[in-house]
Amino acid sequence: MPLTELWNSSGTLDAFRVASAGETDIVQLLRGGSSFVVAEVGQPLRWISEGEQFAFWKSEVKCRLVAPDANNFQLDDYPSQYCYVAAVWQCVPFTTVIVLEKHH
Repeated sequence: MPLTELWNSSGTLDAFRVASAGETDIVQLLRGGSSFVVAEVGQPLRWISEGEQFAFWKSEVKCRLVAPDANNFQLDDYPSQYCYVAAVWQCVPFTTVIVLEKHH
């Protein structure tokens, strides 16, 4: 971490990081059709299916999201001592992806 590229089962994607994301950003992006992907050290990227995104957001991410303007964070402040740092990535040509970097 931080992640420098995105990939899926087809290979490396033509994508770049745009900005950090907070709760309001994520809700807007999900409503607009963006995808979620979880990045965790030592694990392959985990793409969350379109049908599971809102449930995943509500049950897993929302309570563990680090504020985009945070300079640091303590794992003890989050349920089960892990959290997510979110960033918006732009995939060429027009797809937006919300990357969740998992910290534990």
